[in-house]
Amino acid sequence: MSKTRIVGYLISIGGTVLWIYGYFTTGDPSLIDWRVQAPEWIAKFLPNLESEIGMMLNFVAMILMYWPSKR
Repeated sequence: MSKTRIVGYLISIGGTVLWIYGYFTTGDPSLIDWRVQAPEWIAKFLPNLESEIGMMLNFVAMILMYWPSKR
């Protein structure tokens, strides 16, 4: 397993932990007003800034994990 993929998994774990923390706590207001911009289920899924950052880290980790190797 390449080092890039390992870093991706570590970032994914950190993003998931941060998203769970943000989902279950009352944190800072979100950057995007999800209730106006998106369906209600997204607004419930990303209630505050911490959960948004955690989800962004998960997306970055997916790029690192599934990017084709240089072989």
